[in-house]
Amino acid sequence: MGGHHSKTAKDHTCPVHSLSEDAKKPLFGDTSFYTFNKILSGSCAAFACLVIFFCIFMHATHYSKPHEQSKILKVSLLIPFYAIICFLSIAFPEAFVYLDPWLEFVQSISLGAYFLLMCQFVSPSDTQRDVFFASLVIEDKKSPSGQKDGLVWFRRRWSMIFQYPVVSLIAAIATDVTQVAGIYCEYVTKPYFAKLYISIILNISLGLAVISVLRFYKALRPYTEKHKPLAKLVSFKAVVGLGFLQRIIFWILSDVNALNPTDTLTYADLNIGIPNMLTCLEMVPLSLFFLYAYSWNPYLLHNVQIETQDQSCRYHGGFLGVRAWVRVRYKKQ
Repeated sequence: MGGHHSKTAKDHTCPVHSLSEDAKKPLFGDTSFYTFNKILSGSCAAFACLVIFFCIFMHATHYSKPHEQSKILKVSLLIPFYAIICFLSIAFPEAFVYLDPWLEFVQSISLGAYFLLMCQFVSPSDTQRDVFFASLVIEDKKSPSGQKDGLVWFRRRWSMIFQYPVVSLIAAIATDVTQVAGIYCEYVTKPYFAKLYISIILNISLGLAVISVLRFYKALRPYTEKHKPLAKLVSFKAVVGLGFLQRIIFWILSDVNALNPTDTLTYADLNIGIPNMLTCLEMVPLSLFFLYAYSWNPYLLHNVQIETQDQSCRYHGGFLGVRAWVRVRYKKQ
């Protein structure tokens, strides 16, 4: 009985790993893997941020369609946030557990902005949007008529997508609070720690949102082809998908005890440093793809004038695009 009680108490204790210890040997010369990782990942993060900030600057200074471009600015911020948070997790591994859940929240905001951008492409106003979706044909094999009410379908998609930011925000706060309280436990997923339940709820929320976006894209594809909706979706999904795949791979490696510290690699290097380094590396090509997917070229004044046959079109971003950011931050689009 005493042995069983001792084993149960031990199982309910969260393992403790030192995240600040130094490797016994340098990776090469006098440089440890931790230092090398900071240099490499920091360089990649800085490059990705510069590329996206250039794209954002070009949109802000060529702000000819505020209702569309405000959403593009929000979607584009996904990569800089990912790059910066991942770099900070490498530089300060003790803060990783507090920083990582906020990636989900940033990702949820970008997903919602993509959804609203697609809505903007098919209809610029709320009134016209209701008319558009009311007339949209949505196939439904379960329905006697073989079709769904387009407006009801749209509102369900809206609900499924925008539950994600709410859930991810609550999950991020809950993660930080339970970690401080000592009941989260980053290292194991057991029913007596909060991580298991937060992860389940968050993954269900993410799944509902992603499935809804994919169905929304499929239904609207014939009406949005000129806006490269697939490229826009892929650029976003690649960030989310690669991160999700990496988490699964490293979870499996950790579960089979394949991530054991060595003389040159510490526990923090293997479980935090390398996964976040890979994400920083991925942000480099993804940031370049963003330039194509969310190009500012369609919003150049002469292109807008040709498209709309309206010679009175003008830019609304103001000096250096400052007004564009004010609209994004404070004005309801």
